[in-house]
Amino acid sequence: MSSKAKPKPSTKSQVLPARERLTPQEVDELKATFDLFDEDGSGTIDPVEIQKILADLGLDRRNPIVFQMITDLQETNRQLNFEDFMNIICERLGDTKTRYGLQKLYNLYDTDQSGLIDFDKIRAVAKELGETMNDDEIREMMHHVHVLNDTESNEGFTFDEFYTVVTKKKY
Repeated sequence: MSSKAKPKPSTKSQVLPARERLTPQEVDELKATFDLFDEDGSGTIDPVEIQKILADLGLDRRNPIVFQMITDLQETNRQLNFEDFMNIICERLGDTKTRYGLQKLYNLYDTDQSGLIDFDKIRAVAKELGETMNDDEIREMMHHVHVLNDTESNEGFTFDEFYTVVTKKKY
């Protein structure tokens, strides 16, 4: 019998580092994004590089996540390495494999904190993500989700409905 005592499991919820919460494919996608911002190949990105690439891509700073990242970087005049970048993205978006993480994601869509993601919010998110769905296609998608998941309405989705839809294994 060993004289060393086994450590007691922590009763606090531990947050895993970003690399451990992401799939290898997600890490690769984030690395490609990071490399896009790291124009000089230094292994770090700074506020100037972020602003330049956003301007080059024709994007503006209306996205609250991107705007906050730029503001945070500008205030501290701090460069980020890839690990920092992954941690910031995971912190901002949450872990989409947990209820808590999905709540953080839902809150990004529920911009007015009404507790409902409605047509206008879905249309805004689709536009921001570069989706080319027209209004009729968005309404059809919402109706399809409503029918398949027996949501209360096809006019919008509460967090519980969103969680059920996102975590559903089979349609």
